[in-house]
Amino acid sequence: MNYSDIYTVCYNRLDVFKTKDEAKHFYTMCYYSSEGAEHERYASILIDLNFSNLGKDGVSYYCNEISIKVKESSFLNIKLNDTLSIDDTIKFYEEKIKLILEVSEKYSVDFNNSPPFEDFGSDEETYTNRSFSNYYKDLLEKFNINDVNILTDSFSDGKYKLTINDQEFKITAWDSLESVIDNVDLMIEKFKSNDIEKDV
Repeated sequence: MNYSDIYTVCYNRLDVFKTKDEAKHFYTMCYYSSEGAEHERYASILIDLNFSNLGKDGVSYYCNEISIKVKESSFLNIKLNDTLSIDDTIKFYEEKIKLILEVSEKYSVDFNNSPPFEDFGSDEETYTNRSFSNYYKDLLEKFNINDVNILTDSFSDGKYKLTINDQEFKITAWDSLESVIDNVDLMIEKFKSNDIEKDV
């Protein structure tokens, strides 16, 4: 399997880094501040990273969490609903999470902030706020769902009704990355079941 990012697996957690130097620096610091079995885990990861974009601790064979390095000393942590193999976890990251993060970065969404969507609003507020409608339209296009009509209305402070071709979804300014993943999954599921007809 070819990997587009740098990954490490330690204590059943997949860590995602943008560069190999970044990953090596992080685990070198871990290595020098540890001993015993933990020391050996970090050494195994560092050895793997010399030859591959995937470093493993030698004892983790599945993942229940993903941790993505997003800033100098900041990680974005995601608990998985199910325990996945290492390859399936990487596939889930590359085929879903990474795409959502690319769109979120375009809209300056920081999931380590609370609330992440503080600067977003209904369609009536787009002259002062970013657009939930445009955000979710761009997200759906990442998953090859095009030609949709999306409207966003506010029904309470920080709470919104997103309507996609007459199908309604509830979103909030406090939605976490996990919430956005769930929203996108539900939208894709509705399209596959033809509950949402394409706007043609």
